Amino acid sequence: MVRLFQLHRSEPLISNTMHPVEADIREWSQNFLEVPSEALGGLAPCPYARTAFLNDKVKFSINTGVGGLSLEVSAFKNHDYDIVIWADETLPEVGYLDGFCDAINRTMAASDMHLMMFHPDYPADEAGLDFLVDHSVSEDSDLTYCMVFVQNLSKVDDASVCLEKTGYYSYFPEDVHNELVLERRKLRYGNG
Repeated sequence: MVRLFQLHRSEPLISNTMHPVEADIREWSQNFLEVPSEALGGLAPCPYARTAFLNDKVKFSINTGVGGLSLEVSAFKNHDYDIVIWADETLPEVGYLDGFCDAINRTMAASDMHLMMFHPDYPADEAGLDFLVDHSVSEDSDLTYCMVFVQNLSKVDDASVCLEKTGYYSYFPEDVHNELVLERRKLRYGNG
């Protein structure tokens, strides 16, 4: 799987008892998402990941199918996590999963819900985000999965506003910034 972000953590969050997909995501976070990147002017690809993991604000839902993703969306307001990472090794077709996430984003924006999809059949470099690809990951890995991040729309947009002030999005192609950030903001304020 092509990974989009990189993290660095001095305290390992990986144990021998966790699911291999969770361990892989945590390792990706530690070693790519949290690590300052030259391609992003010294900013980490996901500046908020480290804090979310350290503060135990991340929940995993692994290999529960799209039905499990629906349950996580329904239950999201009933807990205090910042993010649920739904991951599945049984890959739904990329168009289906993208359509599912888009439908949730459009119909549940007023309920402060936002989904962000990552699928190995739609890698970051094809989306114009090649600078967010962790090239150290071997394509020969036996572990292949898709992910959906379940989050509050307002928190994601507020974080985007803070990142805009740092120049973070100046490294993104304009069309990608418009799609990822500005379209999401329109949904938040009922203009999408």
